[in-house]
Amino acid sequence: MSTLLSIQEIHKTFEVGTVNENHVLKGLSLDVEEGDFISVIGGNGAGKSTLMNVLSGSLQVDQGDILLQGNSISKSSVRKRSKDIARVFQDPKMGTASRLSIEENMAIAARRGKKRSLKWGVSEKDRKDFKEALAELNLGLENRMKVDTQFLSGGQRQALALVMAALVKPQLLLLDEHTAALDPKTSEMVMELTQRIVERHELTTLMITHDMNHAIRYGNRLVMLYQGKIVVDIKGEEKEKLTVEDLLQLFQKNSGHTLTDDQLILG
Repeated sequence: MSTLLSIQEIHKTFEVGTVNENHVLKGLSLDVEEGDFISVIGGNGAGKSTLMNVLSGSLQVDQGDILLQGNSISKSSVRKRSKDIARVFQDPKMGTASRLSIEENMAIAARRGKKRSLKWGVSEKDRKDFKEALAELNLGLENRMKVDTQFLSGGQRQALALVMAALVKPQLLLLDEHTAALDPKTSEMVMELTQRIVERHELTTLMITHDMNHAIRYGNRLVMLYQGKIVVDIKGEEKEKLTVEDLLQLFQKNSGHTLTDDQLILG
């Protein structure tokens, strides 16, 4: 496998020169191989959200570089990166337009990375493709194509957002704690759908999660952040055998600190 994403010694500091100066990312480096499904975990303030924002382009790094397929994207805007990078947010309302129907939301997603034009509407071919994609969810959304997404549950909206992210296969899928706002049962449903969609479309994925059990159960690789750096990076057979207790011991060994229950949700 070849390296798809290379994060090279990136730094990000907020409120520079003030009493509230906060150096969040401290020379973080990570190479992501094509086909990786990486779970990223860490306590509050570890740098997870900041990492997600600099990868999507919502924030610019202060130092270092981000390469996608060997090309620097560290200065690129969110819009420019959107043709290659798809993101599913923590808040179900952020991934879809509430006052547009399911098929209208999917039509927007299908045009990701294409030039804007005056042409609008959903063709019969589009509608057929959208129905087939939704039918794979087994949630009945393929029979509600004209319904505005504001009438969907949080779990349904996140499932729709996942389908939309995969409509035009992105080079990189970012999952930004996309189950954190859901109840436990719905969270499990969305995670199972996530696994199916990632595998079916062979999506290279970074998933920020607050749940250690999800981080261990899903993906081929697990990365743990602490104070803006990676302190645990485990994959393959070693990850498959990993337990929560093993992970906590690895964290303590590599960071020299102990995590308390309120710093991470164990699930």
